[in-house]
Amino acid sequence: MIEYKNVTKSYGGAPVVKGISLTIQDGEFVVLIGPSGCGKTTSLKMLNRLIPMDSGDILINGKSIKEQDPELLRRKIGYVIQQIGLFPNMTVEQNITVVPRMMKWDKARRRERARELLALVDMDYDTYAHKYPNELSGGQQQRIGVLRALAAEPPIVLMDEPFGALDPITRDSLQDEIKSLQKRLGKTVIFVTHDMNEAIKLADRIVFMYDGQILQAAPPEEMLRAPADGIIREFMGKHVQKIRMEDELTCTDIMRRRVASISPQRKTLECVELMNQKEVNSLIVIDDDKTYLGIVTIEDIKDHGVAGQPILSLIRTDAPCLETGQHAKEAFRLLVETKADYVVVVTPEKRLAGIVTKSSISKAMASALWGEG
Repeated sequence: MIEYKNVTKSYGGAPVVKGISLTIQDGEFVVLIGPSGCGKTTSLKMLNRLIPMDSGDILINGKSIKEQDPELLRRKIGYVIQQIGLFPNMTVEQNITVVPRMMKWDKARRRERARELLALVDMDYDTYAHKYPNELSGGQQQRIGVLRALAAEPPIVLMDEPFGALDPITRDSLQDEIKSLQKRLGKTVIFVTHDMNEAIKLADRIVFMYDGQILQAAPPEEMLRAPADGIIREFMGKHVQKIRMEDELTCTDIMRRRVASISPQRKTLECVELMNQKEVNSLIVIDDDKTYLGIVTIEDIKDHGVAGQPILSLIRTDAPCLETGQHAKEAFRLLVETKADYVVVVTPEKRLAGIVTKSSISKAMASALWGEG
């Protein structure tokens, strides 16, 4: 367990970290996020004593880092940065095993560790172990940087915007890999980013910092649904808007109002002709005051209909149906579970209001997010 206790740091008399307190559990993936200059990188670097704190304390498993030799402390904490910092004159294997070599691991053990780690990221040992950094792509170099941080089996890994310089596709792939590795290996990861998409994707808990203070520490879902401060809400932008939209949308917001409907007195061939005109395979049946009665399908007319007879006996009442004020998510759930083409929407008085389709949901979400019609 890691504990920050009222930690402060100033540069030239200007406070950068203002008495932060934070507890991080073993195996937790914590993301520090906030605008530039908020103190997140300084907070990270104080943990492995790359930057000395001015006051307060940081404990690892109950022991103050002030009582530990900085060099020995850093060997027990993996560290990955955006610049990677691979040694150009060392092979991939030598780069990965820098810390184990300092810890006097024998050659066979180092080689086996490099082989194990390369396999974790689907890099074949025989293909890559003896290459040099300049023979690798940017994404491959960053993978080696991550593996180097894991090589000595540290329980804690610090990552300071490690994927910021990569192209979006490579970055997305590496995010998936680091999250998978963290879960499999049970490491405690503290990850610094300014990208909310990255934070939401990776974090068990997001710690939002502003002006040297922690404004909120919460799981992504909680922070999205209930930002503790307007600064957080503004920083998250469309993420919060999207959650708010999902929470508030009702069937009325996403339904199509123009619906192919008929009365129960209509004859079978009339219904077939109307279906052909509307290019649909079912019709909604309503009475004279628009009260919803059910649906009639082309299959039922074909299998059981009699020419010239009303479709009254063919009305199905098992079609998925919701009321106007019910949650839009419920309509989507019904569409998925029943595999129906649409959900019928009725008023509280059971009058037809419209239908919800997958395309109407997509259009409503696009409009709410981007203002598109």
